[in-house]
Amino acid sequence: MEREVFKLFDLSGKTAVVTGAASGIGRATSLRLAEFGANVVLADININDAERVAEEIRNMGGEALPLKVDVTRVEDTKRMVENALNKFNKVDILVNCAGILSMKSATDLREGDIDKLMAVNFKGTIFCCQAFIPHMRERKSGKIVNIGSSLSSRASVCNLTGGGADYNASKAAVQSFTRSLAWELSAYGINVNAVAPGVTVTPMHKDTIEVAKSIFVPSIPLGRLAEPEDIANVVLFLVSDAASYVQGQTIHVNGGQIMVD
Repeated sequence: MEREVFKLFDLSGKTAVVTGAASGIGRATSLRLAEFGANVVLADININDAERVAEEIRNMGGEALPLKVDVTRVEDTKRMVENALNKFNKVDILVNCAGILSMKSATDLREGDIDKLMAVNFKGTIFCCQAFIPHMRERKSGKIVNIGSSLSSRASVCNLTGGGADYNASKAAVQSFTRSLAWELSAYGINVNAVAPGVTVTPMHKDTIEVAKSIFVPSIPLGRLAEPEDIANVVLFLVSDAASYVQGQTIHVNGGQIMVD
């Protein structure tokens, strides 16, 4: 029985591309997928940090390819596909983790702020999906997981400044896009789902994490903020054979906070 269960999660021989792979949820996801046998393409705008994650994977006995990728540039996403296929011949999994946070109130937002955030969080997700979909359609196989946000996509406040309306909108858009894309790609055997994390202890939140603990933990039934590995474990499920009948879903990973927020 244990052997059969492990086979459901065995990613040996598969190739995963993770954007935003250099830190936080992207790094944790890359390490978890490598631990279960996947070759991992580490796409991030911070190539030095991506190289360090690649070294971690190699030290585990895995294969990794770090790439400098700006997900807001279509040219970069196309080059990412070419490099991934040249190295590993195929891509089975795409996990869109790249994202940035907004800390401004809606009344203070400027056009440039909105454009930058939507370019990374929403357009970047679309561009990366578009880059890999032709390859997955041709193979009639693939797993795509987009990272949304549990509170931000549902609530009016996403951070401790009382701002973040553009961030909220971007993550809601990602989750809506996920459902639509899942519908379009179902006929090709491609699974498309999203993970919506609660507040997670990552470098993106490093300046506010202690305050976040004091504010959010009392409303989280499990009594703590998420760790990146908590999110990575759910991504692992969604890209595994165990989730072959899961389609167009957003899985909220927030310690139960969704029940009481």
